Amino acid sequence: MEQSSVSLHDLLARVPLVLTELSAEFYRVGGRSIDIDPNSQISACFLLRFRSTSLLWGMKSLLEPATRDSWDVLVRSFMETRDLLLTFRFDDNGIRNTIQAWFKGLNDGTWRARHKKTEEFVKKIGGGDTELAKRWSAFSALSHPTVHAAKHSTNLVVTRLTGRPENYDEAMNPKIADYLASVGTLIVATTFDEFSELIPLGCDLNRMPNVDPFRLSVAQAVPRVLGVNSKIALPAESYRSK
Repeated sequence: MEQSSVSLHDLLARVPLVLTELSAEFYRVGGRSIDIDPNSQISACFLLRFRSTSLLWGMKSLLEPATRDSWDVLVRSFMETRDLLLTFRFDDNGIRNTIQAWFKGLNDGTWRARHKKTEEFVKKIGGGDTELAKRWSAFSALSHPTVHAAKHSTNLVVTRLTGRPENYDEAMNPKIADYLASVGTLIVATTFDEFSELIPLGCDLNRMPNVDPFRLSVAQAVPRVLGVNSKIALPAESYRSK
């Protein structure tokens, strides 16, 4: 039985095994789908799955005080990829038309997720308010050279140069919690096939014995941290709130 007292660092140590199991199953199922039709809706979803997994590996290596500024930039790329994956899973002819345009690789905005559509679906199935669009916009303000991003980076550089004391848990636990939640949301986005609105992708959880227990542990441990630290430390006018 999963223990509710599992720590963030215990969960973080389990991430490499979870990502390895996910990657192997994506390769097993997705490789077959891409071989059959490299431009299908399912193939598009698996391409985004692979990108999401690859970005999560990189994000993990940046979970240190000296590199957490870079983590903020990379997490935006992950969010865009995961949110587009969710968008591309809808069993909808309009989405399928967008996917065909996406495969052409033009600079036409087909990579932008349909946040409103996804958020309405998540609320419908009882998932609550995801704030996908709000979080994407806020992290965009930190990944572009805005005044807010520049001041944030300046503060981190000065802290390192001056040896200003910093509480590790206070600085990093919100990032670690957000990272674990990111892994958990990818699991949900890629392994839940029971909803009629989404196309099934056919990954077998029995081949990934550590994946769902990890997701359940994250669901227990992470909200306690994010509930305290989830407020976005940016002026409200610097990003879109809806």
